[in-house]
Amino acid sequence: MKMHKFSTIFHSSIVFIFACGFFAHPTLGIDPLDGDTSSWPGEIIKIHINSEPKVIQLDPQTVYELSPLELKNSSKFLIFEAHTLKNPVILAPSIVSKVHVNSTSPALYKTLTDLKDSPAILKNPWPTNVSAVVFVREYGAGSPVPGECNTQEGVLVKPYLNITWQGPIVDVEFSQAALPMPSCANIDTLVYQVYQFYLPENDCSMEYFLSGYMQFNTLQDIKSSGDLIAELTHHRTSLKLANYPRTGRILAVIVNYENASSIYGLAHTYGCQFNPDPDTGCQVHDSTFMFLSCALGVFVGLFLTFLGHRFFKCSQFLFGFYLGSFAGFIIVSRYLYMELPYLYTLTAASGLVIGLAVLLLWVFLGIPVLSVLLPTLETGFILASVLMYLPLCGIQAFLTNSTFWLVFVCILFCPTLFFLAFTQKASIISNVSLGAVTLIVCIDHYTDSNLKFTFKNVLNRFIYAEFGEAVKCPPFQRNDLILVTCLLGVMVLGLVCQLIIERKKAPFPPAPFQQWRWARSYARYQDNDENTPLIRDEVLGTTEAPSAPMPPPVVGYISGHPG
Repeated sequence: MKMHKFSTIFHSSIVFIFACGFFAHPTLGIDPLDGDTSSWPGEIIKIHINSEPKVIQLDPQTVYELSPLELKNSSKFLIFEAHTLKNPVILAPSIVSKVHVNSTSPALYKTLTDLKDSPAILKNPWPTNVSAVVFVREYGAGSPVPGECNTQEGVLVKPYLNITWQGPIVDVEFSQAALPMPSCANIDTLVYQVYQFYLPENDCSMEYFLSGYMQFNTLQDIKSSGDLIAELTHHRTSLKLANYPRTGRILAVIVNYENASSIYGLAHTYGCQFNPDPDTGCQVHDSTFMFLSCALGVFVGLFLTFLGHRFFKCSQFLFGFYLGSFAGFIIVSRYLYMELPYLYTLTAASGLVIGLAVLLLWVFLGIPVLSVLLPTLETGFILASVLMYLPLCGIQAFLTNSTFWLVFVCILFCPTLFFLAFTQKASIISNVSLGAVTLIVCIDHYTDSNLKFTFKNVLNRFIYAEFGEAVKCPPFQRNDLILVTCLLGVMVLGLVCQLIIERKKAPFPPAPFQQWRWARSYARYQDNDENTPLIRDEVLGTTEAPSAPMPPPVVGYISGHPG
């Protein structure tokens, strides 16, 4: 499912993503053709590789021997790696081995003694050609051994990364490394540094996949080109990341011991299933409802940005609709499991109910301060989401929910505290802010950039209990920069336009209920003015009012003594 279902707060929609871990998770099992390699056609092809990534075309159902081009005298063990875009390939210790690594990013550990017995075996089990990036790393006796302290079945040493994803969360796991010798004693002193390198967003092509591994390969490249997202110690060997579908990322784990370091096998994920057709990239499911709602959201955003305050009652309804749909979607998604049509229906219904309630508050009360309270809070929500999305995403303290929500709420109230005294200006600024964001997020839906996750990450934190633990630093690439520039430009134009329109006009329109009361009072006054005598019941003790009651005393007037 496409993760940008929450393309705008206007419709507040999201759908779960379900993943098949087969495409990212190294597994044990029978090959797609047969577990018996003797039945495979063709002879074994020998390939010599080194530490430089080499792109090879794997023929259908073919076996390859991988051997290092040359070895250093100080080398003690090697890590073989193979990486494919979407089709898992098999890396095995030998041609007769009963265990292997089946993955899009398999990695294999071999000592020099093992290498003399048999080279590494790479198999393409698919009936089609598969492009792969292959290379080998050499390590000396003083280097820690990635995946040596493994407690799971399968290959004895697991120097690869297990990457799985489901919904908005990507899980990264790996086996513990060993100290040099190797030894699994006192391995709690090892430090694991996790780096990630984003590929161009919304591009699942082979071209960028291959260039990514070319740029993000050596220890120096990883540290210079990648982003350090976590340091794990004390036996911690797992990590959660926020999923950004259709944006590929390559992950690297470096294990450090004293002055030596080793790199686990690299791994990648796009956070989505691939289409059968390689030219169409990732499989993303969209609905007609999403396209229509985003198209409508474009016009709603333009309306709020340039005419929101002038049509005050409409903007009040939309502010309430935003709040109702957002809250309704969170409640339904967190506590109920429903099919998409029912989810959309309940989300829209809750938005309509709250929107009408907010509109009626203005209709009957007509209090300007109360009417701008909700839009300024929603503006604060935008501000807090933006700050938590990019500038503050790398702060480890915000992985704790209590710290995150405390800071988030403080930022949320800032616009309300600053602008509430200037009710008209607060209303205009809120209309411009929410309208421009609605416009750009809806456009983001069609460009498939990642700005939508500014609000999607906050939504996921409400819905998924584990999402708070995930590292959320997103990519910020060319499309994102273009949309942010357009957002700022639209906000400036909208603000200037509304200030000019509202110049020399009443700050707020009269409330309809108050208008009705004024009209009714005026009509009653007109009736009384035409039918009531000028003097009534004020001449006491006369034939005009023989039994008229004494008027009640008035402060400053003595009854019966007017002078």
